[in-house]
Amino acid sequence: MKNNFYVDKTDTGSIELLIDAFNVRDTEFERPIRQALNLHDRSFIIFVDHLNRPTEISPIEDPFTFNTETGELVLFTEDPEVLLDAILEMAMFLRGFNTLLGEGKDWHVQLAIGAWKRVRQTLEEELLDIHQGVEWQVSLNEETVQSFDPTTFTSIVYLASAPNVSIDFPAGTSAQLIIAYQRLRRIMEGIAFEIGLNDYRTFNRRLNRAIKWVEQDIAPSFEVSPFDDLLTPEGWNPAFFADVEG
Repeated sequence: MKNNFYVDKTDTGSIELLIDAFNVRDTEFERPIRQALNLHDRSFIIFVDHLNRPTEISPIEDPFTFNTETGELVLFTEDPEVLLDAILEMAMFLRGFNTLLGEGKDWHVQLAIGAWKRVRQTLEEELLDIHQGVEWQVSLNEETVQSFDPTTFTSIVYLASAPNVSIDFPAGTSAQLIIAYQRLRRIMEGIAFEIGLNDYRTFNRRLNRAIKWVEQDIAPSFEVSPFDDLLTPEGWNPAFFADVEG
């Protein structure tokens, strides 16, 4: 398969080349992919990155991204279902939905991704005329979810971003972490509620508002305090008493 595909819905040849390259002709994916391509008002480039192809597709992380500098849609697999998801999100990207890529904290971007996925899911359900529910169950290691801190919070935003994944929290999980997960899912659903392809301004306003709410009311402090290391496994940190004269 070639690496680059120029896609323009007004150029029949470019569409047929893409359909054949991804082997979707006369399959269940051909019609929804053609419909998804028809949503595009502008031409775009699909780049298939064979070098960074994943060994398996994660139920949480999409194997595609956007090159914000070149405007390309980058795929890491030739899976037709992934192609459909990517074409829909590219339509959102070109409309003006905010990705927050390269802006703010990692969890900001992941919160945006979670809201994006829910809008995409709605668009996909309209194309396929089916309802997508929970498809994956993920179990967590108790040691990784016992505390509520910036590291575990960022991880929980990542997990909450997947609408088709259910999390099995083990006994001993931080209650704050579970509450944060539940709230984050509702927030992502709220951002995407009744958002269509042309509602990017509403989406962006909701996303920016949600980031502020999460910062104020849900996220743990990401600021480093000198008191964070006051107690060590061996007891009081002697550095705290360094200025005490004997």
